[in-house]
Amino acid sequence: MVNKIIHFFLKYKHVPGALLALSTILILIVTLYPSTKSFSFNIWDYDKLGHFIMFGAWTFVYGLFRASKNTRKPNLWIIFSLGSFYGLLIELLQYVVPTNRNPEALDVVADIIGALFAIILLKFVFNSFYKKGSDLTT
Repeated sequence: MVNKIIHFFLKYKHVPGALLALSTILILIVTLYPSTKSFSFNIWDYDKLGHFIMFGAWTFVYGLFRASKNTRKPNLWIIFSLGSFYGLLIELLQYVVPTNRNPEALDVVADIIGALFAIILLKFVFNSFYKKGSDLTT
């Protein structure tokens, strides 16, 4: 089932790009939309789980997007770095843009852990789709 989904993304190269654009916009809206909730600190808050899921999914889709653009195996460190940077950028925007949102260091940690989880999944996915020589096997 997973192989069929990945083959679909690699066959229809516009789908990962569209998903990446959509997820980027949705994350921007969700994380920068003005909040009516006051600042709360709870490490087990659902907010951290949301950050983990959002940035893990974004990083995973970004990895599929990179894979769909060429036949060579994408560099997972670059994908991880961009996923982590996007999470950090969101927190910086929350600090700069007047949206009644407060940046939190633990949000960045959750974003990075989500990106790392996506990299682990992508490693398994890419290992099944690329030969040892880093060429795509379709």
